[in-house]
Amino acid sequence: MKKFLILTCLLSSILTWGADRSRWEILPTDPTTSTINEDLFYSIINRVESLYRLEFAQKGIAVLFNADWDTSYFSAWAHNDNPPLFSLNFWGGMARIPGVNEYGWAFVVCHEVGHLLGGEPMNSLPHFAWGSAEGQADYFASAHCLKRYFEAFPYLGDEVHLGPGVIDKCNNDEHCLNSAKAAESFSKIITYLYRDTPALSLETPSTSVVEESVLASYPEAQCRLDTILEGSLCQNDFSSMEEWACLSGIGSRPSCWFKK
Repeated sequence: MKKFLILTCLLSSILTWGADRSRWEILPTDPTTSTINEDLFYSIINRVESLYRLEFAQKGIAVLFNADWDTSYFSAWAHNDNPPLFSLNFWGGMARIPGVNEYGWAFVVCHEVGHLLGGEPMNSLPHFAWGSAEGQADYFASAHCLKRYFEAFPYLGDEVHLGPGVIDKCNNDEHCLNSAKAAESFSKIITYLYRDTPALSLETPSTSVVEESVLASYPEAQCRLDTILEGSLCQNDFSSMEEWACLSGIGSRPSCWFKK
């Protein structure tokens, strides 16, 4: 789903970036502050796949998880190969972006699963109408997938610090704290890929209110972080695929991309 867009961006940007190869690729041998190594790259993908194997089968779809640590470019995408066959695809360069950790990489994988299992609202572009919209995939990732992931696979990495406002909002809720840390890490991906992105912070959520849901593109960057944090606060049952989303109030999809 994202492969064509990312590649187009790469091809059009190489001339602009010139000799700064890090703008469009990170080799496995390049220095980086990412804490994702090759083993963890594959392990996180495999763990998420194991958590949703039953749901894929119940939906009647076959899903291939294609991952290549050695690919130096930045992309992760869902694709309708030949329905009911779909694929989720991940390139190692994206996991090596500075600032990515297990929280952030688990979010990326969960987001792609969200395109297949997140449900409505769906993408409004005709060729992508088989998948959940980008905002919905973000929401599924935190309201459902990350909760399952960190309950099954507790985080064992270095401590990640959050701002006081976020800590207060989470109020000791582990799901919220985990998603906030995922959002912080994912923000590093956004600002690395799109370097003109305004400053992002979970302490300063978007005040935008859309007139209609954003279904054909990504929500604004700050709104994506807000969605990740808000989804984590939904108290519905994430062990089920039924009525897992909060439709209003705390934990519901924010108005910066979703029109209730």
